[in-house]
Amino acid sequence: MPGAGIESLDLLTDRIGVRLSYEPKARIFYENDPATKIYKVVRGSVRTCKFLRDGRRLVGGFYFPGDYFGFGFADRCTLSAEAVTSAKVLVVRKSVLAAVVNHDAALKQELLSLATLELARLQERMTLLIKNAHERVGEFILEMEKRGKVGDFIQLPMKRQDIADYLGLKIETVSRILTSLESCAAIEMPTSRRIVLRSRAVLKTLMADRSKLVLSNPHSVSNNTRKRLNRRHRVERRAPKKAGILVKVGGADLKRFRGQPIAELSD
Repeated sequence: MPGAGIESLDLLTDRIGVRLSYEPKARIFYENDPATKIYKVVRGSVRTCKFLRDGRRLVGGFYFPGDYFGFGFADRCTLSAEAVTSAKVLVVRKSVLAAVVNHDAALKQELLSLATLELARLQERMTLLIKNAHERVGEFILEMEKRGKVGDFIQLPMKRQDIADYLGLKIETVSRILTSLESCAAIEMPTSRRIVLRSRAVLKTLMADRSKLVLSNPHSVSNNTRKRLNRRHRVERRAPKKAGILVKVGGADLKRFRGQPIAELSD
């Protein structure tokens, strides 16, 4: 978010904050900790998450260098925060920040804008979770392109399980969809942590209506089609030789006897 406001806020937080280093998976704060600080990622990446009673984990968001987090309005933290990679985080006490910002209208507005941005991300995530699996993965790729692109690559600091927990999917589902998108030439994955967006148009088309495009390789398509045709052929051969009228079902001629179908086929 460019502008004099954010530059001034960065200078202020650099002056009054404390830089702390974290190893991967190290906890920055816990759920239900007093919400007395805000945080800025200086280096590395961070995730916020919530652990359910049954052991499952929900990832609330990912934060990269320059991102602020911890703008909660409650007295206590509603999520935990962990380092995804080795990270350096600037920690600022809200009380100290408020004492300075209250005398500067521009800084106060900038701080409000950052809190509003965090709320907007939360709303976008709620919308994301009601979409189908392919839409979720596609939206994640587009989000990471905006926030984590390095040269021609989208760099993913997080593991595949982190992505699955963020999207509310199983890791197998995420892996299968990424492989399908690569086979359709929407993306390319040189490594598990790098994505090249080869065709935004193809990706968006697959997200919009995956029922019209098959997300698999041509050999699989041919095999599936052949299986359906063979199944229809077997039904025809088993049909008793009685008089009746011919009806068309999916391109195959089946006999209907006295208004009752011999068999019903579904693709």
